[in-house]
Formats: sequence, structure tokens, C-alpha cells
Amino acid sequence: MNSLIDFFLVKHDFTFVVVAALICLISAYAWVGLSRHAARSTGIARNIWTAVAAFAVGSGIWATHFVAMLAFRPGFVLHYDILQTVWSFAIAVVVSGIGIGMAVRGTSTSDRFLGGAVVGVGISTMHYAGIAALVHGGAIDWDLSLVAASVLVGVLFGGLAMVFAMGAGWQRRATGMLLLTAAICTMHFSGMAAGDFSRCFPLVANGSLDSGLLSALVAFGSILILAIAIGAVVLDEADRRRTQREKARARADEERLNEVSTRLELALSHMGQGLSLFNADGYLRFHNERVVALLGLPTGSSLEGKHLREICYMMVARADFPDQNAELATNRVLADHMALIRLPAGGDITHDMPNERILRILHSPIGDGSWVTTLEDVTERKRNEEAIAHLAHHDVLTGLPNRALFEMHFGSALTAAKYGDSNLAVIAIDLDGFKEVNDTHGHAAGDAVLQTLADRMREGLRDGEVLARLGGDEFAALKTFTSMDSLRDFLNRIEGALFTRIRLDDGSVNTGGSIGVAIYPDDGADRSKLLSNADLAMYRAKAEFDRRICFYESEMDEHSRQRRSMAKDIWEALETSAFHLAYQVQKSVATGEVTGYEVLLRWNRRGHGLVSPADFVPIAEEIGAINAIGTWVLKTACFEAASWPEPYKIAVNISGLQLGQIELIETVRSTLFLSGLAPERLELEVTETSIIADRPRALHILRQIKALGVAIAIDDFGTGYSSLETLRAFPFDKIKLDRSFMHEVARDDQSKAIVRAILALGRSLQVPVLAEGVETSEQLELLRVEGCNEAQGFLLGRPGTIEWNDVRVFVPQLNRHAG
Repeated sequence: MNSLIDFFLVKHDFTFVVVAALICLISAYAWVGLSRHAARSTGIARNIWTAVAAFAVGSGIWATHFVAMLAFRPGFVLHYDILQTVWSFAIAVVVSGIGIGMAVRGTSTSDRFLGGAVVGVGISTMHYAGIAALVHGGAIDWDLSLVAASVLVGVLFGGLAMVFAMGAGWQRRATGMLLLTAAICTMHFSGMAAGDFSRCFPLVANGSLDSGLLSALVAFGSILILAIAIGAVVLDEADRRRTQREKARARADEERLNEVSTRLELALSHMGQGLSLFNADGYLRFHNERVVALLGLPTGSSLEGKHLREICYMMVARADFPDQNAELATNRVLADHMALIRLPAGGDITHDMPNERILRILHSPIGDGSWVTTLEDVTERKRNEEAIAHLAHHDVLTGLPNRALFEMHFGSALTAAKYGDSNLAVIAIDLDGFKEVNDTHGHAAGDAVLQTLADRMREGLRDGEVLARLGGDEFAALKTFTSMDSLRDFLNRIEGALFTRIRLDDGSVNTGGSIGVAIYPDDGADRSKLLSNADLAMYRAKAEFDRRICFYESEMDEHSRQRRSMAKDIWEALETSAFHLAYQVQKSVATGEVTGYEVLLRWNRRGHGLVSPADFVPIAEEIGAINAIGTWVLKTACFEAASWPEPYKIAVNISGLQLGQIELIETVRSTLFLSGLAPERLELEVTETSIIADRPRALHILRQIKALGVAIAIDDFGTGYSSLETLRAFPFDKIKLDRSFMHEVARDDQSKAIVRAILALGRSLQVPVLAEGVETSEQLELLRVEGCNEAQGFLLGRPGTIEWNDVRVFVPQLNRHAG
């Protein structure tokens, strides 16, 4: 390999090497285009284009060789025998033509590779014939292994070049061109390296040409020939494209003509409808095969010449009428059709056929008494319409009537009750614990539970009873009754269906429900009132553990009105800034010094006076006002505390709904920034129950807030579900002992033991404990003895306002969009 490289680098003029490579590349380009065109051609044209391709590539091979020989520097001037030189040209053209002819006529990859290999043989043969044309003294020593290698390289690259050149896509054509260039150049230079010219000396013979003159003439002639060949390729390609366009136009014209000429035939043979033509006397003159198929007659049956009456009789017979009724049935069907035919615009009629098929028959008068009849199988359409109508009025999961159909039944039953002697009961049904089924077993299990319960309730339905699914786990029922015994029987059946055990793939669940009943006319005279009152009774049943069925009572409505009134006033209080803050002092048990203040929300409701947070906060949570109220409390408390002359800490309660909002983090951050309150002066109090609602989310939010420098206290400690686990999961800054433990701590040993245990827990965790609800000196003394850190309660100070001399506080506007 090193000797080959040294031979190429030392004994060649690279200017001529580049020229030779360019000639080789141009000839390869012409060879690819002409060979592909020859493959596309047929007959004599293929032979002509094969010859042109052979002449082009042979000229390229021959020219590349002699220009490359001009780059060769053996140490003396080369001369060539004229006849031998011409013979080498003929060899290149003829052998290449044979290879190209084999490739363009081949049908497989192996055929093309073999043809390309023959072209490679032509390259090798021409090379060594060209070397034989040299006129020199002495002898050339040949390295036979290199000679064999050069021939194999030419054959291999030539075969691969032809395979790629005949492939689809410009990438394969370009690869074939480069492979042929590599075959010619690699074969030449490896073949030259196989010969040792060291024992040769110059010799000029009669009839020989100087290598420079010969190479220049060869290069010029070859470039001219290749240019002509490439021009022929370009012109032929343009002609081919023009011919293709003309053929495409001709095919398009022919296709349009065929389409027009066969449109009627295709329409009649393949149309989905049956088409027939009757004359004015009622005889069939023409029909397509679809008519025969739709009538259920054997394929190929002819109906031409038959009267409409005969066809109607066939339809009646196919519909399996008894023989004694066939004539009457035919007359009736014929009369129906003739009535439509006599109408100026015609008309359509449907017939039930065997195998549950439905035909729609349309008659269209032409004007001269004759008419066109079309038959269409509308079975699937009718089924789809029925299915759509069913879906529009039934629940997809359970198959029960949906809200729309329930409203229709409700209206009809209410009208019947108004003008009849029966009563009407409206029953609201809601499943108990259905959310836990979805959360524990998955929604697929929840769907299975709904389907099972719906089937069980539906099985017991009787006349005058309607059951519907209104959505989710909410059902409703109607019962028309004349005695309370029949109503109680219906309710017992519903209750028995609801309270059961259902097996699932991953276990089983116990199901139950709450049932509320409202009766017309005692509990309401219209649908909305009856449904509302049934819902109120159902919620009462859900709230009372010992009742599954609850009848509506007027007190329920009063309670509901009070809650709605309070909800309305809460929104009004948000708009008018009717809430205000009170502060209860927190002191050190050991020293009695003030350590901070707990912020308490107060509402002086117009017309009702001061309302306890225990009464209005749950309603604010239900109506979605708690976030706005909580944000206002936080901002107002921070702005007020920032204006105090003393840097006391403030403790602000955070509701469970607030703790579930990721926006709480940004609210705290922006409030601290705008108010200027130091983060260490703010303490947020959260309950265990608010954390348990969504534990991972709540703890994530608390960690983000704690990272701001804000303290986090756990409020009402000891009353939650997993106090110790909650303390382990999050590093609280303070434990607030619930006030319920302080009521009996002085007299009840059990309460005292619990207080001591919590205080000991705080010391072991190095978390300060604050006791709430301290109202007596005895309680305070006990806390001091047991080592409690802080306390608050009426003994230490009642909630109220804090006023500082010469201090003006900016209070944020309170509204429902706060935060």
C-alpha cells in the first residue's frame, strides 16, 4: 500500500491527474444518463441509445487513460503506436457496449451487476491495451498481484456502479456516477503501479506519436464527444418529458371521455338505490340490478314488463302474508302507492321487509303519466336514528333515562297528578362514599358499581315508577301512588337495591345511599320546588347517620333559606369591606412577656349582629369566598403589623382550601414585599385536617413558604387523625395545644396527662408549645409547672383592636377578587 501511494505521489503531475479525473467524471455522468435512457427505450431505439452510451463511456475511459498517462513521469518521453492506440479505443467502446447492453436488458440486480462488471472488464482491457501501445526500449516488469487487484477493483466498482445508476432517485444516480469514476481512476493508477518502468528507455519508431500531442488531441476529442453525448442526454430528457406530458394529456382526455360514457352505466350498476322506470299504464320498462336485490329476488331476475300490482304482490309475498290475506294486502299496498304517484310532486313510503330490513320507496312523476321509482335500504339509517334518539334520552353507562327524559316523565306525571286522584312522590338518591370507590379502585370499578346498582334498582320497577340517572352518582325517581304503603314499598325496594355488597376484580365494596322524598302537592306545586325539596331531604338523610330515607320537612327549607341568605350577605360583605380584624395576645408562660398576637376574623352582619366564624366560615368555604377572605386577612394583618412601633409576631390562620392553592406561595411573598413586614414576624397556622386533605401538595406549599422565612405552626394539635405522623413529616415551628384540653385540665387527670404528654413531645422535638383557651390562674400555673412555652386565652387578654399613638395604617381593599 505504501509503495502504491509513493508511486502516485512521486511519479505524477497532479495538474493532468485533475484533468483526467474531470474527464472521467463527465463521461460517468453521460454514461448514467444514456444507460438509463437506453433502459427506458425499446426496440431499435434501445440499441441506438446503447451504442451512444458505449461510445460516450468508452471515449471517457480511453481519454482518461491517455490524459493520466500524460501525468505519468517515468523519466523519459513516451511515444505511442498509432494502430495499437486505435485498437485500445475500439476495445473500450465495444466491451463497454456489451456490458451496457446486458445491464439495460436485465431484469434483476444481479443482471445489472454483471453488466457493470463487464464494463469493468472493458476498463481493465483498454488500460492494458493502452500500455501495450507504448513504444519504448527494454521491458516492463509486472507485479501480477497488483495487476489482478486492479482488474478486480475495476470489475467490482463497475458492477456496483451499474446497480446504483439504474436505481430510483438522484442519490443513487450520483452514487453510480461516483462509483464508475472510482472504477476507472482506481483501476488505472493501481494498474500503473503494477508495472516497473525502470528498465525501459525511450525509443522513437516510425508511425508513433509523441505522448503530449496524442494526449492533447485525445482530451480535446473526448471532451467534444462527451459534450455531444451530454447534450443528447439533455435533449432526449426534454423530449421524454414533452412526450410524457402529451401522453398524460391524452390519457386524461381519454379518461374523461370514458367517465362520461360510462357514468350512467356505473350509476345504474353500482348505485346503492334501486332505480326503475314505469310507463303511464303502470308497467315496468327499465330497472337496474339493485331493484332485484332489494326486493329479495334471485340474482338476474327480470321485472321488465310487469305491472306495479305484480311487484306489490311480490313484496307482500316476501313479507310472508298468509295466502288468504295476500290479495287484500296487495290491494292495500297498491292503493297506497298509487295515491303517491298521482300527487304532482310524488311521495315516499316505507315497507318492512323480511330479515328486519326496511325499504323506502320514492315515486317521482315525470309529466307524461310515467314515473321514476327509487328503492333504498334505510334499515341502518332507521337503526341509527333510533340509537341516537335513545342516546339523547338515556344515560350511556347505565341505560337509565337521563335528565332530559326524566323531565319529560316528570311533566307528564305532574299533569296527571294535578287532574287525577293519585299523588306524586319525587325521590332524590345519592350514593354514599362513591368518591372513595373511584379513588381506591379506579373509575372502571366506579362505573361497574353504578351499572350494578342501576340494574338492581331497575329490576324492581313497576307501573307508575320511573328511575333516572341525573349525573355522577346522582339518581332520581318518580312514584305515582294512592296509598303511603305503596310509596313505602317502593322506597324499601330502592333502599334494598342500594345497600348491598358488590364484587370487583380487586376485591369488593359495600354500597349505600341517601334518599330524600318530596310529595306533590304538600311539598311543592312545581317541578323545581319538588326537586329542590327532595334534595334538601336527601342531604338531611346524608347528614344523619341513623336515617337512610328522609321525607321533606318545612324546617329544612327554613335552614336552607338561612344558609342562602348568609351566603348572599358574605358576598355583600366582601364587596363592602364589612369584615374586620381582632387580635388576641400571646404571652410567655415563664415571664409573662408579650410574644405576639393571633389574628382573628370578625363579621358584624347587618341586621344580625356579630356572627361567629364557626358559623360563617363553613358557608364561605362552600360558596368559594374563603380564598378572597383569607387573602384579605393575610394582607391586612401584615400591613397593620408592619406599622406597629413594636416588632411583635402575628399569627394568621390559613384554611384548608387556601392551603390547596399553589398561588398561596406567591400571595405570601408579594404581601411581605409590599407591606415591608419582616418574614420572621409572620406565623401561619394550619390544622392537621387541612394537611390531610391533600398531604403531598399541602406539605410542598408549606415548605416553599417556610423557605421565605415565615414560621409555620400546627393548630388544634391533638384533635387530628395522625398528629405524630404529621409532626414527623414537616418541621413545624410551633405546636398549638387545642383549647379543648384546657377546659378540664385542672380537675381531670386524663386531660392533665394528655397536656403533659404533648408538652413532653414538644420538648423532645425542640418545638415550642402554645396552649390555647387559658382562662384561669390554676390552668396557667399548671402550664408553668409543666414547662409550657406560651399561652393565650381570656385570662391573658381578650380579642380586640390594637391602637398605637400617631400610627396610621393602610388597609387593603376587601373584595371577592382579593389575592
